[in-house]
Amino acid sequence: MVVRFSLVASLAVALGLSSTAFGQEPPPPPPTATWLLSPPPPPPSPGIPPYVPSPPLEAWHSGYHNGNFYVRSSDDVFRLYVQGRVHVDYYEAFGPGLDELPPGGAPAHGFTLRRARLELGGEFFQRWQWQVGAEFAPSADDNVAANTESLACKISGTSGAQTCTPQENAVDNPTVKPAPTDAFVNFAPSPWANVQVGQFYLPFTLENRISDNTTAFLERALVIRNIGVPSQRDIGAMFWGESPDRVLYYTVGIFNGDGPNRPNADSRYDIAGRAFVRPMARSEGMLKWAEIGASVHGGSRDPSKVGYDMPSLTTSEGYAFWKPTYTDSQGRLIHILPSSTQQAYGADVYVPLGRFDFTGELVYADYQTREAVDGYQLSPFTERLGALQGWGYYAQLGFWALGDQDILGYPSYGRPIHVDLGKPAQPARHGVQLVARVEQLGLEYKGASRSGTDDSKTPSGSVDVTSFTLGANYWATRHLRVSLNYAYYDLPTRATLSTLHELSARAGVQF
Repeated sequence: MVVRFSLVASLAVALGLSSTAFGQEPPPPPPTATWLLSPPPPPPSPGIPPYVPSPPLEAWHSGYHNGNFYVRSSDDVFRLYVQGRVHVDYYEAFGPGLDELPPGGAPAHGFTLRRARLELGGEFFQRWQWQVGAEFAPSADDNVAANTESLACKISGTSGAQTCTPQENAVDNPTVKPAPTDAFVNFAPSPWANVQVGQFYLPFTLENRISDNTTAFLERALVIRNIGVPSQRDIGAMFWGESPDRVLYYTVGIFNGDGPNRPNADSRYDIAGRAFVRPMARSEGMLKWAEIGASVHGGSRDPSKVGYDMPSLTTSEGYAFWKPTYTDSQGRLIHILPSSTQQAYGADVYVPLGRFDFTGELVYADYQTREAVDGYQLSPFTERLGALQGWGYYAQLGFWALGDQDILGYPSYGRPIHVDLGKPAQPARHGVQLVARVEQLGLEYKGASRSGTDDSKTPSGSVDVTSFTLGANYWATRHLRVSLNYAYYDLPTRATLSTLHELSARAGVQF
């Protein structure tokens, strides 16, 4: 009987039956060490919800989309655009009398590092944009005329007394001077209304607002870089906007007027603005990008505080056919400086027609001047008052032998970078672009038209230039270009050269 009960109990244990099934209390569990158990969580405080761990944030994104490299935060609040460019050029020039020019007076020749630029751009909340860039080229040679000894002179602004001390100069001393290029912040609450402050391309003429990366020729047109916007950039603030359908664009700004990286010299400011319309922007096809525009630029220079020279008038390779300095009949070095009223007006047109596109611009400028002896630029002693005034134009025809304008996009107008990730990615393409341009300058310098009398050496007279340029560009997307340009110049009678041929080439990488 005892044996039978033991067998039943053992079978019950094996089947997992508790001892209560047989009317017996289960034995108490063995004691457990309290240090092996975590203490129970405290009850939540009244009014404070219990902590719930957040899910891990989505990783940051980076990539390339339609011509731009970007990094963006997971919530798309912050974006960073990585940019830069390297342009390596080769220059050669031909023409009668070229070998007779003095050191430093001939056009550039050989290889040169035209641009070596690092840039960053970005966005906050897709309403604030910013950009900063620095140029590490070109390099230059100081004292190419090999003047190892010279005099450093100071002039008394009241008595005119001159005090000079000798100094030594290095010969052909290469220099590299990094400098900021575009550095600005833009606030964009609406397509119609943006505010941009900093240093950037002056909003005057069509071509001056186009990036160096995508200009049809290696340099801007003769009229644009000489009398339109010789400085290209300025420091200031502008209000700009465009209609959502891209029919209308406008910009107006206030600027120091003294050029890039230069503080305001005289507490006077320039006003510059541009507007254009696209009459067929709502239609389909390439003509939707056709535009007609106008520009204006005006300001004033205080003759007692502005001591820098007027810009030289040059060819694309840097030969100066008109200079703001000369030696007068008494052997003195004379400077031609901007003074009083400075004003210019422009009109432009762009028409794409299939594989062809036409671009044309006209500029009229009236820049008042004064002349002062070297060392007396900021003294009360002015020799004479005059003006440099006249007009210039260019007409340009382009043809895409391979690819089309979509490789580069249509003429830009300085909009801050914004990558629309919702647009389909465009395929990478190659293109061959052929361009031809004719341009003219019809200027006249009158050194004493407002006061004083011309010296026998004063370069008063007409400055008439005619130029014809041909170009070919190979594009591997818009990030790599290989270009070849030929330019012919018929120069003014007062220039040392009467005609000049320039050949230039570029290998460029830009992103």
